Amino acid sequence: MPLISTEQLTACKRLLFISPVALGDFLYLKTFLIALKHQYPHIELDIWLDDNRCNDDAWRLSRSKILQQWMEAEGVFNFSYGCTDSAKAMQLNVEQAKSKHYDIIFCHSVSKSRQYSAMAREISASAFIVSSVPKSASYGWLKSIIFRHSNHTFVLDENSLPAAHHITDRYNKIFTEVLGLTLDNNQLMPTLKLPESILPVTQHWLQQKFSAPECQGKLLFLNHLSTNTKKDWHLEQLFELISKIAEKDNTQRFVINVTKENFDEVNDKTASFVATSKLQVAVFTVNEHFFELPSLISQADFVITVDTAILHFAFAAQRPLLAMMRSKKPYWAPPETATSHVMYATEGKGHISDISVERVFNQYIAMNTNS
Repeated sequence: MPLISTEQLTACKRLLFISPVALGDFLYLKTFLIALKHQYPHIELDIWLDDNRCNDDAWRLSRSKILQQWMEAEGVFNFSYGCTDSAKAMQLNVEQAKSKHYDIIFCHSVSKSRQYSAMAREISASAFIVSSVPKSASYGWLKSIIFRHSNHTFVLDENSLPAAHHITDRYNKIFTEVLGLTLDNNQLMPTLKLPESILPVTQHWLQQKFSAPECQGKLLFLNHLSTNTKKDWHLEQLFELISKIAEKDNTQRFVINVTKENFDEVNDKTASFVATSKLQVAVFTVNEHFFELPSLISQADFVITVDTAILHFAFAAQRPLLAMMRSKKPYWAPPETATSHVMYATEGKGHISDISVERVFNQYIAMNTNS
């Protein structure tokens, strides 16, 4: 029996899903949330994505706005609570949520499960609340005190999953055991439908950046930065890789993706690199709407990226992909195919920057030998 029954979902008017999702998380989670909405179309489904850090870090506030644009475009979510820059602003989110009188609240955040459990009860005194609980906190009498605000807690039994499972297998198990929702294997992989209005924007950008008619070779989409320095590749490594690839074919076009806060620095350094190398390299960042990013990825002939949302978008768009990841949490890696390969950081400290340019270049050549 699921923790939230069919009867409860049938009677539910409003459900709040609390999870501080990143872009990659939401790509996979939305499959299950949309399936839930389709099964219970009468439910108003809202999402709380505020990570409750209450700071003004540009990257998290920007990512939050991008996520809210995406959620709105899906057309199935009623409302989303974005990241805030202060405790006062976060409390305004709480007060707004109180006015919705949620019937069910599902908190899916292991690291902040205690905080979200208490907040969920503050939002609604009468809601049926289920909270994800880390395995380390799932034993002993303290659990009943720490998570006293929740009606039920949930712990993912990783031992019941195959050793080589994917993140979609984890989400499938979670939604089955908590909400009684189960998807077939052919329904698990992510999809990303792009608005028709975005493609002309993408094509115009490409025409502006790569205008030479005689140099319209392969388009390579490159991403060397994440939100964690341990998962970053160095820009100098990226320039070296571009140079080596261009030795094979200098008509190729290279797009370096960055977030807004990194754009000026990377753009300046790239301009200097282009002035010296005479290669076709342009720096991209989302300008107006989130879908500019997956739209550009969908136009790429090949994607090389560190472990960030880019690799998941490339996988969803079925683009040839070479991803660089740390060895932690391998279930986030896309399935290995002839056109999808994950290169793990095994040298040095196990940081992404420890992966050599030569190793990446050789793998890229191997994947493109017959293309």
